[in-house]
Amino acid sequence: MHDLNSYNTFGQIVLEQRILMLANKERCHFLVGLFASFQTEHHVCFAMDYAEGGDLVCQLDEDGISVERTQFYAACIVLGLQFLHEHNIAHRDLKPENILLDSDGYAKIADYGLSREGMTYDTLAYSECGSLYYMAPEIFREGYYTRSVDWWSLGVIIYEMLVGNLPFRGKDETRTIAMITSSEPTYPEHLTVESRSILVNLLNKTPHNRLGAGEHGAEDIKNSAFFQGFDWEALMKKQIQAPFIPKRNRTESSQQSKKSLELKPDMIPEPLWEETKWALKELEYIVET
Repeated sequence: MHDLNSYNTFGQIVLEQRILMLANKERCHFLVGLFASFQTEHHVCFAMDYAEGGDLVCQLDEDGISVERTQFYAACIVLGLQFLHEHNIAHRDLKPENILLDSDGYAKIADYGLSREGMTYDTLAYSECGSLYYMAPEIFREGYYTRSVDWWSLGVIIYEMLVGNLPFRGKDETRTIAMITSSEPTYPEHLTVESRSILVNLLNKTPHNRLGAGEHGAEDIKNSAFFQGFDWEALMKKQIQAPFIPKRNRTESSQQSKKSLELKPDMIPEPLWEETKWALKELEYIVET
């Protein structure tokens, strides 16, 4: 629960809305977009793309998933990150829970709550943020980092898809951080040469040597051996059959939507200050159809 009267929280909400609106305006298939935003006495509400297929966590398996399936989801994430980075935005909280599947089974990046703008390929940020298992070593080690932390997170997600578990997971937070900063992941023998190569290059602990860290960014990843022969143009046009297509009848969807609308928050925040309400008025938005 965030205090919307806080200046920092308000600023982050404004940024999140801008990213959501940008994704919708530019029709980026690989980012969750915004349809409307409004406020109540206690809340700011965003109406966003409906993710009929749930999140990427639902697609993971303890034995790993196929290279082809991994390649498809990873490619969607690459295009989503490429869009953000081309607009000088670092996501900073990439993880399977923030990767949602639309009705066609395509992956979309969601949750821009920790995102930061003004991030060119070599711009430094200093805030320690993210989700522990997906955070890059330099965040803990140096205390500053570039947007290449997003490519590290992608490496962790690809590893999790192919192997079935996390590359760095200690018994507690301290040991996990020690593994992230000092240990190398274990690469099972069943991994293909191309799979191992992209993992080694994305999980490079030296930030400026990490795949995607340079000026060419996503293009270097798209040209890697792991994606050799992949039809990026077809993916952009959503002409590739997704490995999983959500199946849900309208009755079930209506029932779930009704249940969601009936949910009540566990806590009621403080009412918005009048000056906050006036400021939030500028956030009211509905997409033009």
